[in-house]
Amino acid sequence: MSMLLNGERRSKDDEAFESMGTVDELCSTVGVVHVELDYMKEQKNDHLQESSFKENIIEVQSQLVEIMCHLFDIGSHLAKPRKNAVNSSLSLFEADGVGNGFHKEHVDILETWIDNMTEQMPELLSFILPTGSRASAQLHVARCVCRRAERRVQPLVRDGLCDPNAAKYLNRLSDYLFTAARYCNFVEGRDEIQYKRPSRAMKQRSCVKVELRDYHHDNNSD
Repeated sequence: MSMLLNGERRSKDDEAFESMGTVDELCSTVGVVHVELDYMKEQKNDHLQESSFKENIIEVQSQLVEIMCHLFDIGSHLAKPRKNAVNSSLSLFEADGVGNGFHKEHVDILETWIDNMTEQMPELLSFILPTGSRASAQLHVARCVCRRAERRVQPLVRDGLCDPNAAKYLNRLSDYLFTAARYCNFVEGRDEIQYKRPSRAMKQRSCVKVELRDYHHDNNSD
């Protein structure tokens, strides 16, 4: 048995602890990405030393730090589940900074970051493989953990024990992590490997490389 922040003692495999642990795992995985981006900046390569490249990576790192803080907020909120909140007058949550709710504005900020990165990259027309730089691959790992965290939180939302905004944040965060994975490859000029049918006549999909470096440079020269 373990104790929650609301004073309740529950089994260690309770839904609340499962959700808290998965969000904690997600936060740690995002932290690994932050470190990988430090490694990327230190590479002795002319392309990697471009000021615009470093500025883009620093911006992503700043966003990741903010994301980790919000994941801590969600963890604190999950540690204070309400008792029998379904259909009660206490069903509304208040984002007060001490775990009683989660503010929707954080979801909106994620949407803005996603849009800003997407506008700079070529349109995605097929599935892509989780490849490229170490940071990009790790972002895909974080995306998978984020999806699992969302699944763990959903039962608590359904029962009225967790702020729906927390689940919405995790939902949009997985899209952010996917977009950031593409973006890191994009600013570094790495190829993006797509998984698609080369032609309609082909019955089996295969891997097709898309050169992001040329797209990146062409856009910067406009």
